[in-house]
Amino acid sequence: MATAMRSDFMGAAVQSGAAAPKPTTQKFQVSAIFKKAQKQAKQVQESAKQKLPGNATQVVKKGQKAAKKAAPAAPSKKQTQAPKKAASKVFQGAKKAGNKASKQAGAGSSKGWFGEERASGLDKWYGPSRALFLPRGLLDEAEIPGYLNGQLAGDYGYDPLSLGKDPETVEKYRSYELLHARWAMLAAAGIVIPEGLQANGADIYGGTWFETGAEMLNGGTLNYFAVPWGVVNNPLPLAAVTGIEVVLMGAVERFRQQGKGPKGYSPGVGKFDSDIFDRLDNLYPGGPFDPLGLADDPEAFAELKVKEIKNGRLAMVAVLAFAIQSYVTGEGPYANWSKHVADPFGYNLLTIVGNEDRLPTL
Repeated sequence: MATAMRSDFMGAAVQSGAAAPKPTTQKFQVSAIFKKAQKQAKQVQESAKQKLPGNATQVVKKGQKAAKKAAPAAPSKKQTQAPKKAASKVFQGAKKAGNKASKQAGAGSSKGWFGEERASGLDKWYGPSRALFLPRGLLDEAEIPGYLNGQLAGDYGYDPLSLGKDPETVEKYRSYELLHARWAMLAAAGIVIPEGLQANGADIYGGTWFETGAEMLNGGTLNYFAVPWGVVNNPLPLAAVTGIEVVLMGAVERFRQQGKGPKGYSPGVGKFDSDIFDRLDNLYPGGPFDPLGLADDPEAFAELKVKEIKNGRLAMVAVLAFAIQSYVTGEGPYANWSKHVADPFGYNLLTIVGNEDRLPTL
């Protein structure tokens, strides 16, 4: 493509060389321009042909025609810019064709967690062929309640207490479980990380999770607006912090429950009206609040819902275990883990429970 354009242009330059002040110099300049354009256009053309051969060829042909029309009769200083523009037009056209081909090729696929090529088989998590709480060889599928049809994220067909028999009850418990799961994930990180930082030399006051509240109750204060790059000196007592949290979170939760919200502005969305919240699931990202674009691809989003509830359930069990562990050992999970790693056979569940000081006496 670019070779043909260069030949046409160089032929015109040779024919009208007598009118040009320095034909040899201009030839080398034009040749250098087209060598670069040829290399770029060839790469994009090959890429576009692999993705969408028909469209790429049409774009290249159009670019060739445009380049021929733009080629000057004599290579004056102004006219030497025409081949650049023509080659750029070909390059941009082929690039657009390649992008379009890529989008069409990926129309039937979706990105998974952290941008994998595809979501990992939604039939594994939803519908009648989804994974169940026991392998199918050990489970009579007729025993699975009919209302557990695999439409909800995290439905493994297990409901021994029949909590999901009533559709309204299911919706209520779905909300409760998801909100508690998110709090538990935050709590698990908030329990382990400060204690670990304090154990490794960070200046943290009350880093062990069950000591933090005690410090506040004993007159300790909290810099509520602390940020990673500095601390705003505004020490607040526990009552003030609790009041701020109740007001702020109460307002947000009220909007969430009603499925409504005020008009405003959001980065990436711009100004929006309150009707942007209509028809949105009030438990998941979407509308003006989706900074990571998690809800852009419905298939990938459905997969993320499953991963969220699975990790959330694990976090709820972990936080409960942290509470029991701290009651038994009087230490936080990081301290327990450090001792276990240092002496796996001398410090574990069996040695702690079997300790003479913990054995019941009659």
